[in-house]
Amino acid sequence: MDSVTLDGLGTAPLLFAGIALAILVGWGAFRLFLNSFRYLAATPVQRDRLRLAWRISARWKRLAPNIGLARVDQNTKGVRDWQGNTKATVTVVPKIKTYPEPWGVRVLVSTIPKVGLEEWEKAAGWLADAWQVETVEVNRLKPSVLEVRAVVGNPLDEHRPYSWPAADSWVLPIGHNPWGREIGISLRQLSGIKVAGMPAYGKTTLMLGWVAALAGRPEVQFAFFDGKTSDPRYGDWGEVGSRAMFVVGDNPEAANQKLTELVRLIKDRPAALVEERGTHRFWKTGPTTENPLVLVVMDECHNYADTLGLTGKDKQLIDHNKRMMQTISKEGRSVGVLGIFGTQKQTSDAIPTAVRDNLEAGVCFAVATIDAGEAALGAAIRKDPDNDPTALVDKDASVGVCVVTGLPGLGARYDRVRVGDLDEDQVAQYIASTAALRRDVIPAPAPVVTDVSAAADETMAGQTVPLQKKTNARRRKAS
Repeated sequence: MDSVTLDGLGTAPLLFAGIALAILVGWGAFRLFLNSFRYLAATPVQRDRLRLAWRISARWKRLAPNIGLARVDQNTKGVRDWQGNTKATVTVVPKIKTYPEPWGVRVLVSTIPKVGLEEWEKAAGWLADAWQVETVEVNRLKPSVLEVRAVVGNPLDEHRPYSWPAADSWVLPIGHNPWGREIGISLRQLSGIKVAGMPAYGKTTLMLGWVAALAGRPEVQFAFFDGKTSDPRYGDWGEVGSRAMFVVGDNPEAANQKLTELVRLIKDRPAALVEERGTHRFWKTGPTTENPLVLVVMDECHNYADTLGLTGKDKQLIDHNKRMMQTISKEGRSVGVLGIFGTQKQTSDAIPTAVRDNLEAGVCFAVATIDAGEAALGAAIRKDPDNDPTALVDKDASVGVCVVTGLPGLGARYDRVRVGDLDEDQVAQYIASTAALRRDVIPAPAPVVTDVSAAADETMAGQTVPLQKKTNARRRKAS
């Protein structure tokens, strides 16, 4: 009896070991089958991404220590075993998981002490060479987790049609980012947009696309300032001027008159909103035909605000323009007047920082200097070489590519976007075809009130002065 029991106890561990081994073999076979099926069902591009993901995983433990992304466990340094021999130190390698993507491979990294975001960013160039990809970008997803993007080629070389917004959405589309996501700017509660960059890289085309996206809606009206031409009839915005309340050329005096009208609209709007809907909050109900969203597009706006070389009345006029542009950028959001300021000269001597700093969303095409990029996107762009707009100066590759910031979900970070393809002639024709929806919502100026009693007093005063003089003259003669 005892021997049978002992035999049973002796075979039990072997039985459990056999079951565990069978489970492991079965799981491995299932994974092999699943990966083989995925590979055979994939397109040629997807197969390339799968092979790259497998290669990154297979070589990672050998690669990490050679590029400074591993750490020697100090707790194992100099430790001896029971026989007095020094044990080998343990090298800790961060754990990674790879996921094939259309643009390359996404790698999720669990960080370890002293090998964090900074170390991965420094090693990005080495990783790109080792993985044989175009670029490697590193982002911090959450504490102790990094996202590393191994980008194959340049995803922004892909051209896509412009993505027109839904009829009931308040979004200005831009295009797609390197990861294939469609990017747009939400208009709700937006203070304004600055669009910067050198000439001929796509600023005006993008702004025309924005106008076209909203031109078919009667609850939207437009005001155009074309700082690129003296006669607005012959500029980019003259072609679509029939849809706008007005179009102004680069004359600062004419711009001053229309800016004055827009400021009057902003000041009078709260009362009109309360009368229509019972609240002065524009976006609580949203745009209506009676109180529409007014899109103020100022192309090359520096021509209305640059005081360089001006003195006297000319400088006073420009200073007044600056103050009114500041009013639009600061107070327009709450009453449905949205400014879009486009310029190729975004420095503070051309556009006041009080205007720029109030514009929530930033779009920057190619610029020549990082100072210009900072003026358009903020100081943090200096620490983000992956999104540096000075790298977009190659016209063959970068016309229509921009860097954006201030978008919902993006926060203070940056993203690159390829603007959707637009046919300017077709866009202009479409906008002009909606001219019947144009409606002037600028309120009339307040009437000038004449104080009749004051005027009468002045008349009476004018009659008494000569009499007083005559009386004094008689007194002097008598003496």
